Amino acid sequence: MVFSTPTEEETGQQKELHYILHVDLDMFFAAVEIKFNPSLVGKPLIVGNPRARESGKGVVLTCSYEARKFGVRSGMSMFEALKRCPEAEISNSARNEYRPTSKRIMSLLKSYGVRIRISSVDEAYMDLTPRVNSFEDARKFAKELQSMVFEREGLTCSVGVGPTLKIAKIASDYNKPNGITIVTLDDLPSFFAGLELRKIPGIGKATAERLELKGLKYCDDLINLSESELIGLVGKFGRHLFRLFRGETLNYIPDRQPRKSVSHESTFYASPGDHERFFQIFNKLFDQTWEILERENWKTKTVNVKIRFRGFKTLTRSESLEYFTNNKQLLYKLALGLVLPFFNDERGLRLIGVGFSNLRQRERQQHSLLEFIS
Repeated sequence: MVFSTPTEEETGQQKELHYILHVDLDMFFAAVEIKFNPSLVGKPLIVGNPRARESGKGVVLTCSYEARKFGVRSGMSMFEALKRCPEAEISNSARNEYRPTSKRIMSLLKSYGVRIRISSVDEAYMDLTPRVNSFEDARKFAKELQSMVFEREGLTCSVGVGPTLKIAKIASDYNKPNGITIVTLDDLPSFFAGLELRKIPGIGKATAERLELKGLKYCDDLINLSESELIGLVGKFGRHLFRLFRGETLNYIPDRQPRKSVSHESTFYASPGDHERFFQIFNKLFDQTWEILERENWKTKTVNVKIRFRGFKTLTRSESLEYFTNNKQLLYKLALGLVLPFFNDERGLRLIGVGFSNLRQRERQQHSLLEFIS
């Protein structure tokens, strides 16, 4: 089972200049809730368990910008979110509209006839190179795309355009909501100036905090370091950072190789027995991983988990079925059963990963008889 780290493919380049666009639908789940319930406009909205006030349970799926002003963030426990913003509205009543809305928007992106990579329900990359001749052309395309998404769905999106996939993604988060950020190769020094390191994909909370203790908080603090110095600071990821700062990471959307597995992992900081924090992270990882099975039309026979303790001792566990399935409840039960024995381990969990391997493309509307009787 392989969990994601920068690969040679991700740092490879084609010689010619590429114009890569990354589109990020603004506060997507919250925006869909507001679309179907306009009374929520302008209010601090949390998308999550509507009964959280009574139960104190659940996790914030996303929230409106009004709620974010109070410090509410995706992945936060509902208990903490409501403590920070007690007047927040809570809703998930439009949850059955999330996937259809996403599919319609992704179909719109595909209609432009350029290479596209859908990375999640609310994000996608487009390679505009065959369609535009300059970054100014790309800006005009981005404006047109924003107008089309709003006209058809009533939703806003933020767009980043750059010479590589990673720069385009970072740029799309630069001017939210409904912003457009263009980054040329010549713009890179000014683009990274003042940008917090935690904004770089791959630099998690723990790494950012560790670097801050060394007085390293902004990209400016690292951008002039040598490749070997960066590797000394953050390990192999330093090689990726060195190339990122210079616009030398992946600059095209490659053909997808047949997928052998899918997985997500996250650092985990909590005391042994912290039930709420454990399920907050585990449920998010499982949902992210299962979402890929659904979106790419896969079934699986094998569930994998990865556990790392304090001291960096790492274990992997897996369980295989006799048949292929995409049954969410069954797969969740298997994954949870694999990781629960380590929940109260005195060593303390520091990382959790959830993955599926042994994949097969599924035919729509066909199910194994075993799925119905298991």
